Amino acid sequence: MATLEEVAALLDGSEAAGPATDEMIASAERELGAEFPPSYRQFLSKYGAALCRGFELAGVFKVENQDEPPLWSSVVTATKQLRRASGSIPTGYLAISDDGGDYKFFLATDRKNPGAECPVVVLGPGKDGVVVASDFLDFVVRTFQNQLVF
Repeated sequence: MATLEEVAALLDGSEAAGPATDEMIASAERELGAEFPPSYRQFLSKYGAALCRGFELAGVFKVENQDEPPLWSSVVTATKQLRRASGSIPTGYLAISDDGGDYKFFLATDRKNPGAECPVVVLGPGKDGVVVASDFLDFVVRTFQNQLVF
């Protein structure tokens, strides 16, 4: 299982939105109707959202200028847009990344006990709900190491 320290080492040099406050995180959870797993909350508290080498991690961040599109992807905005567009994304799925094409990655918060970690699943052509990582940190490490298999 990956650790926050491993992920921090990988994210070193990535563009980050900056830390999200506990209130920002709680507000996002309320808006999405889901509880974030501990590892994702830790990521949000330290990074907010991130642009990494070849992929991005959606998160929670303060929008500085409402007249310009944000540099980062919002887990709230991305999840709501995908829910509206498809109409078939489970309520507990939270959009955290994509492959730049047809495949989207979600925290499957409907598959966890309160306060526990949850798997990351992929949705896309022929891959509906396939688990690609045991938790958020595992997803980040596998993505950085090009070991995400689905």
